[in-house]
Amino acid sequence: MKKIVYILLSFTLVFASCEDIIEVEPTASFDAEQGVITTESRAELALSGMYDGLQSADYYGNYIITYGDLHTDNMDHTGTFVASKQVDLNEILTDNILISQIWDQIYYVINIANTIYAEVPNIDNIEQETSDRMQGEALFVRALSYLNLVKNWGGVPLQILPVVTTEDIERYTRATEAEVYTQIENDLMEAITKLGDYNANGRANAWAARAILSRAYLYQGEYQNAYDYADEVIENGPYTITTSYADIFDFTTPYSSESIFEVDNTSQDGNSLAFWYWPDDLGGRYEYGVSADLEAAYDPADLRYAASIGFYSPTGEYYITKFQDVASGSDNIMVVRLSEMYLTRAEALVMGASPTGADTRLSDFNVTYTRAGLTAFAGTLTQDMILDERRFEFAFEGHRWYDLKRTGNAISVIPSVISTDDYLWPIPQDERDVNPNLEQNDGY
Repeated sequence: MKKIVYILLSFTLVFASCEDIIEVEPTASFDAEQGVITTESRAELALSGMYDGLQSADYYGNYIITYGDLHTDNMDHTGTFVASKQVDLNEILTDNILISQIWDQIYYVINIANTIYAEVPNIDNIEQETSDRMQGEALFVRALSYLNLVKNWGGVPLQILPVVTTEDIERYTRATEAEVYTQIENDLMEAITKLGDYNANGRANAWAARAILSRAYLYQGEYQNAYDYADEVIENGPYTITTSYADIFDFTTPYSSESIFEVDNTSQDGNSLAFWYWPDDLGGRYEYGVSADLEAAYDPADLRYAASIGFYSPTGEYYITKFQDVASGSDNIMVVRLSEMYLTRAEALVMGASPTGADTRLSDFNVTYTRAGLTAFAGTLTQDMILDERRFEFAFEGHRWYDLKRTGNAISVIPSVISTDDYLWPIPQDERDVNPNLEQNDGY
């Protein structure tokens, strides 16, 4: 029952700092007849709460990013958290507390997005452009959140209306993966229309929606659609590739020219990634470290090594340096950037997509390859080569596990993965205790 209350109280938490809003008693349900978002100022506050939800350590502030590499040959568990050790070994139990918290946090964010989408149009005297923009932001975050759910759990409950009573949760069954992806696609397409030309750092925009739509199609093996949306972002979007790879991750100057969407953090409202990644003597905890396999895999000339991996000689520890602000965690968290679109377009062409003009697969691949200081590749490009390039380009950004899964390579690459049952996380047991309609994934 505690999980139901947690989600139902989304707006008690979101509005807690707003003095002129009446208090909502913490109960298992609330009277939503008059709506929660009744003014434009409340809507803006709800949007802030929605984006703040992405910052949580149970979401982009740690585990969605970390576990995307910890499952794989990129990262090792070097600390003491049993829940993270299970992920590293691909031996996740149904009562894993961190997996459960990730599920909770994502649905918490979805419920805020649902309420914004449902209630903003009913605000008195709100301008249509403002209403559309707010709904578009909510749709983007909802789609992004469902993408994070489906790629980790497969089919999940499709909660697209605000949760008002306990029965709103207890009645849900698991949708199929195809149904979840259809919802993601529909949300992003509508977001593109509603967001229009709106563009602000740390907020959803139509280009970010196109980029995530391209990613969603890539995960499904729909290469023509993945190509089309990546191509549109590359050719028509306002983004350019940075000259220096390291500049993308300089926390003192966020939002590089190739940043499409990143989760905003400040010294007053930061994340814990650098803290968990850096050695103890440098102010961190060193809960997660660089795998020997990845450290040895870089070409000696690859400039991305120095921007991604550090070495602490007193202890002989290789550690992750993409996140640099150990003290306050003000590093922004990269969700999608232009280089991903180039490598998506290249992969889609390799896998049979038809180009709208010239075939750009080699030039697309070389965008990231040559920036890394490597000699331009001129041979026959393969999907495996692109996966290797993605490994180095996006190391510690949470992509590796999903790249290996979607291409069917996880079993051959990761010794601890012995079955495709390992490709999905278990539905948290305490969720199934609350809602017996949730069938467990195979293998658990």
